[in-house]
Amino acid sequence: MKKYITKKFCLLLAVLVSIAALSVISYYLPLSDLIINIPLDMPSLNGTASADELWAENKRLSAENAELRIKLADSLDIKRENERLRKYFDIKEENPSYKIVPAEVVRRDSAEDFYGFTINAGTSSGIKVNDTVITENGLVGWISRADKSSSAVTTILSPQTKVSVIDSESGDCGILCGSGSLCDKNLAVMQNITAENSIKSGDLIVTSGIGGVYLKNLVVGRVENVSVSEYDSSVSAEISPCQQISDITDIAVIIQNN
Repeated sequence: MKKYITKKFCLLLAVLVSIAALSVISYYLPLSDLIINIPLDMPSLNGTASADELWAENKRLSAENAELRIKLADSLDIKRENERLRKYFDIKEENPSYKIVPAEVVRRDSAEDFYGFTINAGTSSGIKVNDTVITENGLVGWISRADKSSSAVTTILSPQTKVSVIDSESGDCGILCGSGSLCDKNLAVMQNITAENSIKSGDLIVTSGIGGVYLKNLVVGRVENVSVSEYDSSVSAEISPCQQISDITDIAVIIQNN
């Protein structure tokens, strides 16, 4: 009797989990994708089904729940991918003379001090040296080497990077570059800030477009803190990039059409 009650409870629990899973997934998937075939001869909780029948039904519902969870995960991945591509499309719409080439990070060099990486797209896709590299969140670097089917990316954490930027809230301008002492903290430095500035922690920093290398208004990051040098009174600000550079897996390259 105890075994019968236990398996009966398992079936009831599986049914409740199925209902909860269906409620969540129906938010993401069309109803046509969520049709569940419940047999008309399903053992009744109040009937005289055997323990083996209840156990078999519980296994069937568990398998069904696993399938629904896979569908939910796939649907969420597609939704995130669509959102990412939509942001790239917005950049393309605002800059019709440019094209966007999505790519994936395929290799990271352990000897690279500033979290540079290699992507699976190159000159055959129109990519060339100095092209801008972004994610859906903002600027991450530039193309420093381009081969036929791959390219090397130097990130904004590298001292080789120089980007004209502007504080979108105060209007203060400066030059963003990497720092050997800050790169492991996922921070870059904004320099050449005038003494009469209004920059403060939390301000959003974007590209200014000055110089024509980087498009205007690409998100760079936010101000962590502002400091004044005790040696020459120069002002600088530590900038936290738009995302963790070392964790990037998907990027896009901005290419100017000829």
